[in-house]
Amino acid sequence: MDLGLTLGSLVAIVILAFLASKMFPNRGRLDDDRVSRNLMRYEPDADIGDIFIDATGKFALVALKSPAENLGLVRLLGDRAVCRLLTDADIRSVFKDHARITLVLNDFTQPEITLTMSNDTLKSVADLLEAFTNKLESAHAA
Repeated sequence: MDLGLTLGSLVAIVILAFLASKMFPNRGRLDDDRVSRNLMRYEPDADIGDIFIDATGKFALVALKSPAENLGLVRLLGDRAVCRLLTDADIRSVFKDHARITLVLNDFTQPEITLTMSNDTLKSVADLLEAFTNKLESAHAA
């Protein structure tokens, strides 16, 4: 293997990736329609309740009426939305401060998610997460 050829190819790839990012920037954000459309594609049987989108437009937490005992999480990666359902085993802990809620998950691919929101939305999300985790704690205690 020729080292010069390998390094030249690597430099060319980096330059082309940089040019592509400048020529075609991703300015997309999550909105209610995009969140519900992608979550329904991921989980067709989901009955979507409230949708909480963070201030960056990159994360959304979704209250689900069904499937029971689940929350929806939608994350914007590039120009795609990645969806997953959170269960009681997925959430290790929840931390809240004045402008953010941080979910610590039992997942090495996405160990921590920080949602930055306005005060009203933050209170609603905190109430949702508290009800979700308290319901799970009382179910485990029984």
